[in-house]
Amino acid sequence: MKFHITTVVFTLLASFSWVVLSYDQYAKLKSWPVSRWYEENTSLIKIAGFISLPGSAFASAYLTQWWSAFIVIIVGFCIAQLMTSLFKKNVQYLSLAGVPIFLFISILILHNSHLNK
Repeated sequence: MKFHITTVVFTLLASFSWVVLSYDQYAKLKSWPVSRWYEENTSLIKIAGFISLPGSAFASAYLTQWWSAFIVIIVGFCIAQLMTSLFKKNVQYLSLAGVPIFLFISILILHNSHLNK
């Protein structure tokens, strides 16, 4: 798989994970509503985000260049900030869909790369 496609997928996974992990605190500061999915620190989506954020960086470094992990984390954070600025309180719903979708795609990429070796 091409370097840029893999890095884009893992960066988007990291972006949605950043939003999932940080939305509830940011929403409280802005007086935005917080979905019940974000209220508990042990909710399934937060656990997925907690695993996906470093996992996306490690997977990118494993499949491409070692320094791509830094790109995934830093650019992912910037995209998460941009998404939050653009979609405001609706970013929580976007991320509820984004994490599982890109987590599934990432698992497929990792599985296919393992089969190709």
